[in-house]
Amino acid sequence: MTIYSFWIFDKHCNCIYDREWTLLANPKSGTTNSKQNDDISKLLYGIIFSLRSVTGKLSSTETGRTNEISSISTGRFRIHTYCTATGLWFVLLTDFKPFNYSKVLQHIYSDIFVKYITNNYLSPYDFAQSEGEKRGQGTRKITNRHFKNNLELFLEPMISS
Repeated sequence: MTIYSFWIFDKHCNCIYDREWTLLANPKSGTTNSKQNDDISKLLYGIIFSLRSVTGKLSSTETGRTNEISSISTGRFRIHTYCTATGLWFVLLTDFKPFNYSKVLQHIYSDIFVKYITNNYLSPYDFAQSEGEKRGQGTRKITNRHFKNNLELFLEPMISS
């Protein structure tokens, strides 16, 4: 199981955090928060949003249960997703090996994000700068160093294993 990148999208379709690892031999390599308004982040969100909307329309409404997308597979990699009740999307891009990352993403949200971002009074609760901000055009990002450090410590063993 190898992790290539990690992304967080807010309810406004904005990429509020991204982390990519370039050298698998060195987990400290790569970039952080460099793809916020890049086409890659918009395409990734678009894939997830579109497939979620299709599965919602195809799922049965008689039972009251809906289908949720937890992973999307291609020939070379797999996209794992976790959506919170507040509309945040946590996304991991990994190799194609079969491994369920849903517990990993739940842990990142409940134990790292909530502790260092949600419970931090200095951090914004909504990452949109204004009401008139267009979808996908946000510039605010997560810059909390404690969040970044704890996320790195948690994901480091999984990056090149």
